[in-house]
Amino acid sequence: MRGTRSQGRSFALQLLYQAEMNEELAEASASRFWEEQHPSRKARAFAEALVEATLSHMSEIDARLGKELEHWKLGRLSVVVRNLLRMAVCEMLVVGEVPFPVVIDESVELARRFMDEESARFVNSVLEKCWINASAAQGGAPASQEGA
Repeated sequence: MRGTRSQGRSFALQLLYQAEMNEELAEASASRFWEEQHPSRKARAFAEALVEATLSHMSEIDARLGKELEHWKLGRLSVVVRNLLRMAVCEMLVVGEVPFPVVIDESVELARRFMDEESARFVNSVLEKCWINASAAQGGAPASQEGA
């Protein structure tokens, strides 16, 4: 059984997807989504907070991702991958409650679940760059690279 945060991330990704596909019906879609899912209170609260934070910080998240994507434009990515990256960057750099490696691992698993192995490798690569660059900007090195 998946944990509360894992479930919340999956729900958040689906809600971000719905919001991007039809902004005008996002609220109605979210209500219908929750009626169908029957999540725990904690999973729903986490998902809603993550969606809200991602949407509130979208422009800065997209700017960060634009710097990390090599040979890609954010708009060329699939809706799932684009929103998965946005959500993960938000959780790493805005929410900041979970260590970066955990967010990256969870995001890679979501990419495998909703897309494929190639997408999972792509998500891993982009998020690792975000982690390394964010750590360097804070004057440190990612935990797995300290002392290397």
